[in-house]
Amino acid sequence: MNQRKLFFIILVDFLSVTDRRGPIPQVSFLQGLSNICKNPCFSVGNSEYELKEVVQSFRAWLREEKEIDIWMPEIMEQVNLLISRIDAIKMSGDVSKHNYLRAIGVAESLKQKLEQSGVQVSLEESMLALSDFYGRFHDDILIYLSSHICEFLNNIRWAIHTYLKPEFNRSFEWTDDEFCRYKFKIPNGIQSKYAQNCYWELMNKVRSNPYMKKFIISESLKTEY
Repeated sequence: MNQRKLFFIILVDFLSVTDRRGPIPQVSFLQGLSNICKNPCFSVGNSEYELKEVVQSFRAWLREEKEIDIWMPEIMEQVNLLISRIDAIKMSGDVSKHNYLRAIGVAESLKQKLEQSGVQVSLEESMLALSDFYGRFHDDILIYLSSHICEFLNNIRWAIHTYLKPEFNRSFEWTDDEFCRYKFKIPNGIQSKYAQNCYWELMNKVRSNPYMKKFIISESLKTEY
């Protein structure tokens, strides 16, 4: 149960936007990857193609809305809740991160979703319904979707590796000393110390293949919700 909570908390962080006080314009990580594919700095032989395709597929899948039948005994309502997968993930992940009294924003989002689905509730009633929403999604639907999410994430990891491998081959070189050390030839356009450190760490991760091999989950785990 705790691993499940942690998985969706980290996933929500990945799907959220960067801090507006950071060194780059505020953007979600998936949007950032999409932007990179539109103007790739390290493309060799269209090496960003796989990344572009999987990011587009994952974003479209996340935005797709589904009608979910849910019984909410706390407010005595049977609801066909219209909700996108990304909203369901973010709302459930936020509840996992906070207690219910720290999740008023999620309750407001749920209130809006209920009203869009034809059920008028007060904010207090929406707060009561949070436990029903959480039980239906976190303990049921998102467990079913998690395998498909993991396939997407692993494909993104491999696609990043494919995109950056030519740059790694260009940049990597051994140093001329007895300790068999290596270095990376950082592109001239990367000037800030922070960006140079990010480049070095990124190239280090490309030195070896991603830990998890590519996999395709059963179609039976892709047909519902």
